[in-house]
Order: sequence, then structure tokens, then C-alpha cells
Amino acid sequence: MPSSIHPSTSSMRRATAVLLALLLAAHAPMLLNDGLFMDDWLVLKAGPGFVIDIDFLLHGAGHPVFYSYDAIANWTGAPIAVMLSLALAGIVFGATSLALAATRLDLLDRAEAVGFALMVWTYPGYQLWAGKANAVYVLSFGLLFVGTLLLTLAYGARGVRCALLRLACALAFLLGFALNSTIVLYAFVVLGLFVAIWLRGEPTHGLVRRTWLAGWCCAGRYPDLVMLPLIYWGALNIWFKRSGVYAQYYNAHFPRPGELLNGWETFFLAGYSDVALHAIEAADAVPKLFIAAALLVGIALFLLRADMKATAPRYASLLPFALAVVVFLVLSLPYLIAGISPSSTNFYESRHLLMFGLPLALTLLAIKRGAERWIGPSAAIVLVFGSGAVLSIGLLWTDYAFMQARTLKQQALAHHLAHQPQPAATVFALDDGFVDYPSRHTSFGFTEVTGTLRLVWGNQPFLGFALRAERPTVLREVQAARTGPNSAFAHLDPSGPQATISMQPGPAAAPNLALARKYYTCRLLARCDVSQLLDQLAQVSIKVGPIAGILPLEATKPIR
Repeated sequence: MPSSIHPSTSSMRRATAVLLALLLAAHAPMLLNDGLFMDDWLVLKAGPGFVIDIDFLLHGAGHPVFYSYDAIANWTGAPIAVMLSLALAGIVFGATSLALAATRLDLLDRAEAVGFALMVWTYPGYQLWAGKANAVYVLSFGLLFVGTLLLTLAYGARGVRCALLRLACALAFLLGFALNSTIVLYAFVVLGLFVAIWLRGEPTHGLVRRTWLAGWCCAGRYPDLVMLPLIYWGALNIWFKRSGVYAQYYNAHFPRPGELLNGWETFFLAGYSDVALHAIEAADAVPKLFIAAALLVGIALFLLRADMKATAPRYASLLPFALAVVVFLVLSLPYLIAGISPSSTNFYESRHLLMFGLPLALTLLAIKRGAERWIGPSAAIVLVFGSGAVLSIGLLWTDYAFMQARTLKQQALAHHLAHQPQPAATVFALDDGFVDYPSRHTSFGFTEVTGTLRLVWGNQPFLGFALRAERPTVLREVQAARTGPNSAFAHLDPSGPQATISMQPGPAAAPNLALARKYYTCRLLARCDVSQLLDQLAQVSIKVGPIAGILPLEATKPIR
């Protein structure tokens, strides 16, 4: 990892400024979304009197770093703002560190670095950028690149400066392990360190001796980096071992060859094929977003025109493509070992795809370097990274509009329930009419419906679920989950009296983009009142009595 490569300071500052401007524009809608999604309701305080117990993160789920972030966020009294700040910090510092490290190591030129980092950090296959609890994952992913940049700076440093950089580097990597899968990418960082040491070795030593000396030097000079993941995993398995439903969810096993192939196919379809298809459909449905993205990217390309240079070696296009394949296969492996698969149809199930913008960026880099031999570096950057960025940002904005519209629908439900007396029931089924509305909508999870009930009517043992999203056995499933050791669902009671909530589209209902645009107008320009928008968005009524189609609760044995 040579430290003697110093790109032009002014040019690098310009490239970094362009990258940050693109990222802030791409993720600006995230900062306006104050909603909670799925498991956010279990770990974050939705209001001043909202009671939660996040000890299950320590003693059940085995997430001590995650617990620390959530505890601090709740302690501040503004957990949503804190989590948005963490997500933004992960995006900004992660992308900047990635670009700086890549140019410092002379792996990418400045234009390539901007395009590469932009594709990684606007990857629309991950649809949960606006999620609050998952902001910890975004920050962890960013800290991996922060640690990598610090390692490149420490590589050629000496004395106190080297010690401080090494300490900061280890801390960044350790906090980045909150997303356990980052350890896979961490292994690539350590491998890169080994390669750098190997390249500095004496060619006269021969391949075997040179490799042995490089490995010994890597372990001897950087024992902290070698031991860091081992210490982390040891601590997890000794003091924070998973139990109950969490141990069952992370059903670690080594998949058979057929299972591996099917799993990789699932990840490829969800992470790339479906994303490309959704981008084409979105561009056809809402072309204005993609035109705006094209203008934004066009300005950025104009500002970077002086940094577009050719990468001469023929292998310069083969190596990124080979690395893209390897990174994709290896990134998928921890999830396949745990029996976890992603999905592009449910935004929450895309949370496993956060890091899969990296193989995509490597593939685009390979295509760009192959194309530049025929059409030149400037045209290759515009054609490959330019068009890729337009599709990525356009689809990202489409997903943000969907998430904002979904937040408004949930807030409309809470708004209407707050203006109605609490019925004599504690188990509620939500008949969500927006499922049939001609605009994308994902049913609310039972943590979301339950959280809304507790936010409106107080910390009672409510259970709420979307009627058409759950199986008839939902009450029995919740009962089994709540009685398990260290369960996050102990506060739920599926045995109480029942009622059905009907939520149907109101006169202000509109397609997601139009609804989000109206909300932004209310929020930023103060041209309307958000409470009036929520009041007209949905029509809500409650009917007390047994829930149709749901099997009654039966005695179940607790999970051991």
C-alpha cells in the first residue's frame, strides 16, 4: 500500500466535492423521511412515552455494537434524527474514503473513483436507505472504507502518527463489524495488505519464500488486524451468544452445492436482474425523475472532464471483472450459510443487499476500461458510469418516493386512531385497502401495526397485524415467539379481545410520487398542512369482534 502517490490536491478536492454533491442530492429524500419501518419499532423510541426494551439485542440477538448505537440514540431523545445522521455519515465518509483510498493507491483515476463510489453508495438494490435501525448497517459499511483509508495512511507512517492511525484504523474496523458480513470485505482488505507487502519483497527470494516472508511480515507487523475479527467473534460467542428465535433464524450450516447455486442465483436475480427491470419500468412510468438524474449526472461529468484518463494495460479490464465475480460469490456466502435469501419485492428483505453495489461497480469499471480502448476514456466514462449513475439515482429516488408514501399511510393510520376512542380490544387486524390501490405498496409488518397502536393508545400489550399479510395461524406464531428466551416480542399478548381496523384510501390518496411530492411541498414550502393531508389520505373505521379468517389461539410450548 504505497503512500507516495499523491493526486493533485485541487483536482482531488474538486472530484470529492462533485461526489459529495451527487450523494447529497441522491439521498436528500432520506433526510425528510421521519418514519419507522419494521423492526425500527422494536429498538427505537417512537415518542416520549414509548416504552421499549432492547436488552434482547445483547442477550438474544447477539448484537452488542448495534445495542450501543440504539441505546445512545434513544438516550438523546431524538433517535430518528440520530439514526438519519448515522446513515448520512456512513454514506458520506464511506464514499469519500473509498474514492480517496482508491486514488491514493493508484487503483482508479479521479473520474473512475467518483463513478465507482457513486455506484456503491447509491445502489438501488438496497431499498432500505431510509430505514432507521438499519442506519447502523450503513454506517458499518462506511466504516470499513474509513478503516481502509486509515490503513493506507498508516502504511508509510512512522512513530506516534503511525500508532494513532493504527489505533483509529482498528477502531473503525471494529465498529464496522456491527454488520457481521463486513468481515468478508475486511478479509479482502487484509489480503490487499498482504499483496502490498509481497510486492515490496525481494524478487530474488523466489515465489515460495517471498510469499512466506510476506505472510510472516503481515502477521508480525499487523497482529491487531489479524486478531481483530477473531477477538470479535470470540466475544460474540462467549458473552453475546444468540438464543431462542435468533439462533433458529441464523441457522448456520454449510450449504450443499445445489443449494449454493440456487442461493447465488437468488442473490443475482434480486440484486441485479430485478433491479435492472425495475429501473426500466420506473423510467417508463416516471421519466421526469430520470431526466432530473441525467441533468445532475451531466453537470458532474462536465466538471470531471479533465480527470478522465485512459488506463492502458489490457488486464486493467479483466481484473475488475474477475474481482466482481469473486466478491459477489463471497459476499453471498455468509447469508447462504445462515439460510438467508434476499427479495426485491419486499423492501425490507432487500436489507441483505447493502454491500452488493460493490460487485456492480467493479463490473461497470471492467466494462468502462474495455470500452475506452475503442471509444476513448471520456466517452467510456459517460456511456458506462454516466448511464449507470442516471439509472441508479433515478430508481433510488423512485424508491424514496415509495418509502415516503408508505410512511404517510402509516402516519395517516395513527392520525385517525388518535382521534377515535380506544375500543375494548387489544388484538387488531388491519384491513389495508392500499394493497389494492394502483400504486406500489407493501403491507405493514406486525411490528409496525403494533407500534402504531402503542404510540397512539399507550404502552399496553397490543398485537396488531395486517390481515392480508399474515397466515391464519399468526396468533399461534406470535405466542410461540413471545415465550421464547430473550424474545423481543414479550410485550405482545395475542390472547386479548379482537377487533378489525379498516383503512381505505381517502380523497387525498394518490400514486406514490405524487403523494411524496405533495408532502415535500407541505414540509418544505409550507403550502399546506401535513395533518390535513393525513386526515384526507385515508378513511379509518374499527369493528370490534372476532377477526375473520384467523385461527384462535391455542396453548403452545415455549421455545427452548
